[in-house]
Amino acid sequence: MVDRLVKIEGDPLVIAIAIGALATGGYVLLCFRYRQGTFTFLDACLGIAIWAIGSGIAYPWIWTVSQQTKASALQQTLHTLRTQIQRYRIDHGGSTPVLFEGRLPQLTVATNAQGEPGPPGPDYPYGPYLPAGIPANPYTGINTVTSTPTNPPPGPSGVGGWLYHEPSGQIWPDLPDHLD
Repeated sequence: MVDRLVKIEGDPLVIAIAIGALATGGYVLLCFRYRQGTFTFLDACLGIAIWAIGSGIAYPWIWTVSQQTKASALQQTLHTLRTQIQRYRIDHGGSTPVLFEGRLPQLTVATNAQGEPGPPGPDYPYGPYLPAGIPANPYTGINTVTSTPTNPPPGPSGVGGWLYHEPSGQIWPDLPDHLD
């Protein structure tokens, strides 16, 4: 649900301009209704002013809601990733998923007790833990997982998806302000 909200949000400035346009449209409709179609230059100036004020008021609010939505989506996605890595560890005797080519394939397909991937069934009873694949970072839209040599990571990699410390199984968003 949160992923859908982040995708629907769009650019906050465009949304604010649209809200200003709606306010202006309401003013123009009132002018035509109560003045039998007359629309003066002053009405046009007032319409532009209403549009600017409406957009100016709406933009900070929409931007704040947008950032809160992304932060909430990040926390939810990070919780899901960490929980599924822990489930994998429990099912596989404490071993962590292996990072391979920017992915954690043992989380996205069925595995056996040794962590070898295969078709779901009695021979491969574990997983998939993330059947839809590694979720994208809500801030960047990137789902690439990058290895980090230390726990916690010293800084972002610049890729923008996720940072993963394979020996510990810890994962973080690949963002400068979220490496805690």
